Amino acid sequence: MATIAPVECPLCHTELEADGCLEDHLVDAHSKRRLARFVVAEAEALNARDVSE
Repeated sequence: MATIAPVECPLCHTELEADGCLEDHLVDAHSKRRLARFVVAEAEALNARDVSE
């Protein structure tokens, strides 16, 4: 029987419970500022990869 890997928060790397919802965790555990910083960092990393290819 296949097992499903647990969901991990990309910001704090907390492993969520099997019935946990990532969206709920992000809203409850992280500020808007921290979420915005993460999104900007990911976008910049994607742009840097596009330029280097």
